[in-house]
Amino acid sequence: MSGRNESAPLPEAGLTTTERLARLRLARTKGIGTATFSRLMGLYGTAEQAIAALPARARLSDRPAPAVPSISQLEDEISWLERRGASHLLRSDAAYPQLLAALPNAPVLLFAQGNTDLLSTPSLAIVGARNASGPAQKLTEDFAAGLAEAGLTIISGLARGIDGAAHRGALPSGRTIAALPGGLDITYPPEHARLQADIGRQGCLITEYPPGMPANSRHFPHRNHLIAGLARGCLLVEAARRSGTLITARLAVTFQRLLFAIPGFPGDPRSSGGNDLLKQNRAILVERFQDILTALKDIPPPDRALAPWGRPPSRQPSLFTHMTDTPAPRTAEHAASTPAMPPAPMPPETGENTHGPDEKNILSLLAHTPSTVDEIASRCQLSISEVAAILIELEINGAVQRHGDGQITLPS
Repeated sequence: MSGRNESAPLPEAGLTTTERLARLRLARTKGIGTATFSRLMGLYGTAEQAIAALPARARLSDRPAPAVPSISQLEDEISWLERRGASHLLRSDAAYPQLLAALPNAPVLLFAQGNTDLLSTPSLAIVGARNASGPAQKLTEDFAAGLAEAGLTIISGLARGIDGAAHRGALPSGRTIAALPGGLDITYPPEHARLQADIGRQGCLITEYPPGMPANSRHFPHRNHLIAGLARGCLLVEAARRSGTLITARLAVTFQRLLFAIPGFPGDPRSSGGNDLLKQNRAILVERFQDILTALKDIPPPDRALAPWGRPPSRQPSLFTHMTDTPAPRTAEHAASTPAMPPAPMPPETGENTHGPDEKNILSLLAHTPSTVDEIASRCQLSISEVAAILIELEINGAVQRHGDGQITLPS
């Protein structure tokens, strides 16, 4: 483990303590997801300015202003985390995992406990069946131990079966990361309480969820996103055709990670999904852990990506036609040396009358039953990217609600 204080994240260069605290408050505001946070930062330049503008934006849409956590609430949360050797990780922090930061939908805020240096080391995800066979669990432990001793960090989801075996194999080397479906203080499954505590001391625990948040089924896709996004490759062990393991595998392929699979017994349904991927040449067959080391050795390290609010907005929002043409600062260092931009003046109209034709068209297609961005785009004369940009504006103003799986509804 590194000799530095693991609870202290490496902040973005030039970021003031006040602005960092404001970013944490904005990220912890209910209803402010990744896309909304990024859009607000892109529009206002700083989290302080974005928070100041939220009440006026809420009045524009005739909705209550979002409840932004107070400074004292965040300071209490920081103290709670520090007492446990944990910390917040903002996407703009130097300690934020680089592979994950390169993804367009990477979480704005993570909670991490333990050796956060592991988050930016060469790594491999290992996932598989919860009801895995004894031989598969033994093989997973052996693979994880060999890979960790060779310098790879092993990432998994702390679930029963293959996940637990992967963590146990890598733990003696101190090179394992567990992505959690709840807060750092929540153990799921309960029988892995000791394993989770050991990983928190010798490896690293990471989650999108704040302290006290229980694990539930809606959180597992987000946990799988972390597992696939943090690793350079993903190994499947006993993956059934319809399983959460294959969701992680699909994410890994989407993120352009290498996908590996250990072939399983043909008659065992626990191996059917992985065997199918091998037959379709969508996964690399491995028999020894050295096969994975050989495949990964030529993959270059990732470039450090800008936080999304450090990039120019792809579409100037129609709701901000009264804004000054001065662009938002592109970095926190620039923001510190640039005069604060006043909040955008608000038009006198409220509610639906402020929406342009495209916004009204999209709102007319929505209901209280969920729709995907692709489905909405297919029913109107706009591209997917245009629809996505408009939905972000509507979400910021409370006109639509975005759910954990990315689907859109009218507000409940």
